[in-house]
Amino acid sequence: MNLTIDAVSKIFKEKGSEKKALDQLSLQFTKGVYGILGANGSGKTTLMRIIASVMKPTEGTIYLDGRDILSMEHEYRDLIGYLPQQVGFYKNFSAEKLLHYIAALKGLSKSEAKDKVEETLVLVGLYSQRKKKVGKFSGGMKRRIGIAQALLNDPKILIVDEPTAGLDPKERIRFRNLLSKISADRIVLLSTHIVSDIEFIAKEVLILKEGKLIKKESPDTLLAGIDEKVWSVTANEEELEKYQIQYRVGNISRIRDGYRVRIISEGKPHPDAVNEEPNLEDLYLFYFDQEEGME
Repeated sequence: MNLTIDAVSKIFKEKGSEKKALDQLSLQFTKGVYGILGANGSGKTTLMRIIASVMKPTEGTIYLDGRDILSMEHEYRDLIGYLPQQVGFYKNFSAEKLLHYIAALKGLSKSEAKDKVEETLVLVGLYSQRKKKVGKFSGGMKRRIGIAQALLNDPKILIVDEPTAGLDPKERIRFRNLLSKISADRIVLLSTHIVSDIEFIAKEVLILKEGKLIKKESPDTLLAGIDEKVWSVTANEEELEKYQIQYRVGNISRIRDGYRVRIISEGKPHPDAVNEEPNLEDLYLFYFDQEEGME
């Protein structure tokens, strides 16, 4: 299975002006998890909506195994599972009733729906809560019922947009493990600006900035690219303030004689600075300013 994004652009017209959300984006996906990383406003959600066929590109074409997805219509939509960033549910429906309702909308027969609803509830760890009203679910449980509804039609392309926003660390880990588990025989596109969501499960990471593709590589390859650009140095109060003005600063930890500062920089920020092994959070800071939506 091959999903190809060919020179896709999206332009929004607002009050007489134009904003280019995506700019001549060309990509290719095969089976596995892809992390789409970018700050708020980078074009992640626009790309996801276009791939999910709920929005049309201004320019360019998307192909699935060589076929234009717009010409495939329902045939393509039947292959898609989509969990948008914001999703509303009928609060008075139980988890089980909600999934049966969505299964009917997706065209599953009653016998198919019965098996698939039970299967997905078990998969997302909500089978014991199947009779509970969705309105009483926690944020993490709602995201899990969201992924369950996206999986009802056994999609070959699963699209999830900012799935862990607002979740506690335990639910984030549960969600990441779930996505990794179901990715063996499908394309999973995970859009996020939370680097820990993709650090261990993505076979490739895409970095989007202002609607353009900056990088598309495996996590290891991307990290190798900043291998000598992450430093740690000891600083007092005055030096810390200087580093925060002059450099992109990651972690700051208090030590006995001041602070230990993690700095992302092309050059050595201080003669005593020590080179550190980079992680994806360092990578994010290398490409994006701290004010661009880092969590």
